[in-house]
Amino acid sequence: MRTEAVRPDGSPAAARDADLIDRVIQSYRPDGPFMVLRAKELQAIYTQYRLDPRMPVPAVFAVESLAHFLQDGITALFRALNLTSDSLVLSVGEGNGAPSRLLAKLVGCRIVGVDVSPLQIANAREVARVHGVGHLVEYVQQNASALDLGAQRFDAAYFNETMCHWEDKLTALRRTRAHLKPKALLGINDWLRGRRGTLNDAYEAVPAFRGLYQPDVWRQISLGETCRLLEEAGFQVLRAEERTDLVDRGLKRRLGELQRLPQNDEPVRRGVRYYEGMLAAHYDYVCYGRVIARAA
Repeated sequence: MRTEAVRPDGSPAAARDADLIDRVIQSYRPDGPFMVLRAKELQAIYTQYRLDPRMPVPAVFAVESLAHFLQDGITALFRALNLTSDSLVLSVGEGNGAPSRLLAKLVGCRIVGVDVSPLQIANAREVARVHGVGHLVEYVQQNASALDLGAQRFDAAYFNETMCHWEDKLTALRRTRAHLKPKALLGINDWLRGRRGTLNDAYEAVPAFRGLYQPDVWRQISLGETCRLLEEAGFQVLRAEERTDLVDRGLKRRLGELQRLPQNDEPVRRGVRYYEGMLAAHYDYVCYGRVIARAA
């Protein structure tokens, strides 16, 4: 007989995961606290600033994504995976699809991006067409801990700034491992627990952070804990790097760029508020790390 896991308070663990997923979905939506721009809104910005979304330039990526590692940090992750145009790549926790679109433009490989939010998946598909990479990217709506892509096996995989939301990280890692070819590489950029706690704690302790996301959507762990979970899931950790100082400098630079733009522009104002809030939480409530691992 199957026994369902329970929380210490007696409620089903599955219900807890479902509640978390709902809060995450509500955080990342066009009318939510986190700025998610739809294809029509992005196209208007590209036109205003004379940007070609088909090009893999930092200005395009900065418009469509609030990824804290910025384009340089994500392209560094891609380089570590030794990808070619023949690679089939899995991205779990894809969000709005910006990393997969960038990878498609840089390398020309095929990517399957998985995300739990139907809103993010629908938006990613539309924006991929605007970027001219709709033929290279496929988006699938699934929860990471229930990942099931049938018989597909991938040459590499990456998680960009997403494990920090996952309730059952070990199961998600095991399911990812099951979809990788032997010796395939996995790259992770993630938000880690800070010196005083997680961003759940920052929601009360840091006024500038409050309201950027739904409450209680963070499940950050340390870099060491990430490595231990990877090994338990069947990966060999090749390297683990602390990246907080580098991310902090990058976001301060990005904030300065936005502050120099006209503040009557709503996306600019929201971007300034977002980076101010996140920077106020750095070190104490969020740190950053990168891990490269190999499927054992």
